[in-house]
Amino acid sequence: MTDHGLTVRVRKLAREGGAALVGFADVEGLAALPRAVVIAMRISRAALADPDNMPNKAYADEYDALNERLTSLAQALADLLVRHGHEARAHPATGMDFDRETLAAPFSHKLAATRAGVGWIGKSALLVTPEFGPAVRLASVLTDAPLAVGEPITESGCGDCTACVDACPGGAIKGELWYAGRPREEIYDAFACLRTAQARAHAIGIEHSICGVCMAACPRRPR
Repeated sequence: MTDHGLTVRVRKLAREGGAALVGFADVEGLAALPRAVVIAMRISRAALADPDNMPNKAYADEYDALNERLTSLAQALADLLVRHGHEARAHPATGMDFDRETLAAPFSHKLAATRAGVGWIGKSALLVTPEFGPAVRLASVLTDAPLAVGEPITESGCGDCTACVDACPGGAIKGELWYAGRPREEIYDAFACLRTAQARAHAIGIEHSICGVCMAACPRRPR
């Protein structure tokens, strides 16, 4: 039986902790636990204000700060669920915790987000939300709590737009539309993206492999 009261408590704590978007997904059979809470924090306009100068220090600093806040909030949500007698595991914002052979994280926050109805996967392989476009960072909590789940989004909303394809300095974005279950490799070359991000970031003294060009170029992000 769905626990609507607990769903409200989780959403309230997430919002109070700074999440701009909160979703609940049925991930049974796709993850170690059957439900996922996905939280998103918005990347500011200022960090993406200069698409021709990405990455930059403002974006790198915000990337780090949001990752820390999201990871802390995900753990707080997991702790809340545990206090209510459920199993829960926080999955931090994706940073360097990915498989070097596949360039895949242990759990896909984007998968949880699409199944929660928070957004779809763009041509850039970033999550695209109706409210903020791709200008968000994500974290998730897996749990066995019977939370009320959202309606999954199963198709891209990008249409004919090619802004990210045209802007990508590494040619990593293939211009194909996502749909649920479509392999990442058919729409996006993660290895080309990583190589380019490393080169661009390291050239200006940024330690992380970040770029942000496609995010800044997206016409759906708030200006």
